[in-house]
Amino acid sequence: MDFDHTTISEAELTRLLPTCQRCRRLRRKCDTNLPACRLCQKGKAECTFFDHALQQTLPRSYVHSLLTRLSRLRSVQAAVDGSSEPLTSLPVVHHERNASLTSSHVEPAHNEWGTYTSELSFDKHFIIEHANPTCWQFLGSSSPYALVVEVLVHAQAKLGSMVHHPDYAGPEFWLNAQSTEVAEPLQPRPTPSRAEVEMLVNLYMSTTNRLMVFFDPDDIAPEIDTFLRHHGTNAKYLSGKEAHEFFRVAMICAVASANKARHHSVYDTESMAYYAEGVQCVEEVTSDVSADALQALLLLIAFTLFHPRKADLWKLLDFACRLSVELNYHSETNDEYEDEKSRRKRRSIFWGLYCVERTMGQHFGRPSDLAEEIITTEYPATLNAATLADPESLQLVLISHYYRLTYLRSEIFRELYLPAVAPNLPRMWYEQSLDHILSWRRELEFVETSLGMGSMTCDMGFHTSICFLFQPLLLRALAAAKGPMLGPEITEGIPRESYHSAVKLIESYDKIFRGAEGTPLGMYPITVNSAHYIQQAAITIMAHCLLAIDGRLPVVTFSREISGDTEGPVDFNGIHEISGTCLILLNTLSKKWPGMVGVLDIYKTLQSQVLPIMMRSGLG
Repeated sequence: MDFDHTTISEAELTRLLPTCQRCRRLRRKCDTNLPACRLCQKGKAECTFFDHALQQTLPRSYVHSLLTRLSRLRSVQAAVDGSSEPLTSLPVVHHERNASLTSSHVEPAHNEWGTYTSELSFDKHFIIEHANPTCWQFLGSSSPYALVVEVLVHAQAKLGSMVHHPDYAGPEFWLNAQSTEVAEPLQPRPTPSRAEVEMLVNLYMSTTNRLMVFFDPDDIAPEIDTFLRHHGTNAKYLSGKEAHEFFRVAMICAVASANKARHHSVYDTESMAYYAEGVQCVEEVTSDVSADALQALLLLIAFTLFHPRKADLWKLLDFACRLSVELNYHSETNDEYEDEKSRRKRRSIFWGLYCVERTMGQHFGRPSDLAEEIITTEYPATLNAATLADPESLQLVLISHYYRLTYLRSEIFRELYLPAVAPNLPRMWYEQSLDHILSWRRELEFVETSLGMGSMTCDMGFHTSICFLFQPLLLRALAAAKGPMLGPEITEGIPRESYHSAVKLIESYDKIFRGAEGTPLGMYPITVNSAHYIQQAAITIMAHCLLAIDGRLPVVTFSREISGDTEGPVDFNGIHEISGTCLILLNTLSKKWPGMVGVLDIYKTLQSQVLPIMMRSGLG
């Protein structure tokens, strides 16, 4: 992250902005105000200009968002470098760049709600390589790892050496495990049967392609012939249409095999074999600016969600986002020659990519390259009487509804997690944000759905969003209660709703992991996204247990729609069962992704100490 630390005013940066399109059309003098010129603000019109470099129309609010982000990144850079140089717009962050588990102090500053920002920063920098202590990885406070650290710090302060684990003495515990993933096959294998390939393509279309609708099944079926015809040959010499068709079928089978490996471990090897065959022509299929190239990147992303060590997911997402913008998938083109099938395909591809990119960014506390200000693409479908008639179509509509929740959560992320200095937002802000999430869920109440990819995703998405919203309050509560005297980080209290949703989420994933092959539960894709959600829910439950043992902070209800008329402490009835389920799920995840073994060991150690204390205290 290299930035010029020279202080440049916003006026100097915006001086070269061209006249907006409205003022040019009206032949009026245009100022360079952001996020809109004075005349557009007065006329309540969108202030846009034509960017000759990108060859597209952009709103000035997009430029404003870039300047805001630049200011935030400069503050983060100053924090990492220990720079004391004053920056415009945002306060300087002062903390040491180290691997300590303690939270970093920053100077308070005002935010738009008129309150002071927190004196704590829960963003973390972790050592990736012991041999190279200058190699760091940033994980923001929205990540489950930030919560793991605060839970561990709190437990060490309250329970002492009982939770110390010699193998995980630093915050880099989950980054050290060696990979035991299946290696790519060294020898060519026989051509799979048509029935096998068709089975895997159908599995992909009914699972992953329901969650991220990147393909029309009717378009893929004829391409199976191309794959079978060229299998076992030098596919790396394929070009044009044949290369794309071969790659698509190979990668679809690789993703489907990774999903099917839940029930048959032999498909781990099959997944790698299909992947090795597909990547022979990866340069050919990703080298141009086309919808086919974007779909190729999306398939690589889908595969990497199952096998995160096989590619750089961040680079793939970055390339895909840039290409989608270059293809104008982020905006409605109003092209009268675009047929309905093409329009539906464009919308589905963009929102599927948006959902993956946003979700991964929020898991790691990182900003996005797709600014909301430039997005005008409509959702693929909406809930209405016509779309509810067909059960199969309904699941696709529900996925589209989930995209709306992802957009809503992204707006929360920008205000709650993205600022370089953590804002201490008032209770009213949390209540309003929660009400937006609840309003989204209320739209589903009249829908009678059977179990499917869409309905399961919406249900789990709701509970993950609740945990996501209230994580900062848990972080501050843990930090405030770790000492003998309550610290100055006291918040509104402990959010009851986050415990309720964490439990519901663990119960949902327990059903998925136990689902029989061929059922919707048994076919639901378990990716690294699922792993992060499970980790976050499990550590949220443990955070509530530790705070209940401390007993000094009140439990607060933010919505009676979730908690009913319940008052007082959290009811930990069934905590042994749900904690045991957490342990089972984390153990399963650590076998699939060994790098996550650290959280399993920490949770196991905490559970063995915390639950007996809860029993003696009458809490469980």
